[in-house]
Amino acid sequence: ERNLLLVGPTRAIVLSMPEPVIVDVELKVKGTTESEDKHLSFLAVPLLCHGKRYSCMLLNSGSYTSKLSTLEFRLGYIVSSVEATIFVRVICGSWPDDFHSQFAAFTTGVRWKDLAREKKIASVDDERILLLDSRGDQKVVVTGDDGKIVLSRCVVSVEDKGELKVHVRAWKVDDSVVEAEMVFTALKAGLSNGELDMGFCKLGVSVAWSLISRKPVYADSVM
Repeated sequence: ERNLLLVGPTRAIVLSMPEPVIVDVELKVKGTTESEDKHLSFLAVPLLCHGKRYSCMLLNSGSYTSKLSTLEFRLGYIVSSVEATIFVRVICGSWPDDFHSQFAAFTTGVRWKDLAREKKIASVDDERILLLDSRGDQKVVVTGDDGKIVLSRCVVSVEDKGELKVHVRAWKVDDSVVEAEMVFTALKAGLSNGELDMGFCKLGVSVAWSLISRKPVYADSVM
């Protein structure tokens, strides 16, 4: 698998020009014991995004080479953003042990969207942000009596006038795929709730909204 699923971030990554965001990467190949682990990549990369009026994918996020490997970063720039913390739990039925799944989020860019389209800027709208990927040997972990599903990532940046879409795909080997999604309108504070009917169970989705700074109109972040 060439694509690495990030565990985090646990908070929105704020861009504050002219200071860069530093991405620190340390990847290891696990050995039989910790002392036998081998470095695959070890680097720190400063990333800058000069002020934009619209959300977009950063096409110049680029590839970075260390002595042992080359990594490609794919970053999205979200203007005037708020922080969405996503929680998912099973509220009816149960999640089958033999089902695989992908939990993902999408966020929409609203501000100056026509200008971005005219400049043929890559939109953030169709960019899938994986919250949990249980393909292969990984299973969906449901904890406690409240049925909470443990996500690998639960925080997403959203434009303060945009929308957040939560999408779930579930399947069993050699069986059809079940999909469901829900759209939430961004808030500057508070809690949004909804339900997803997967057929074999129902999922409750909660999104806690919060400001990234005291001046959210200037709080641009990375998705």
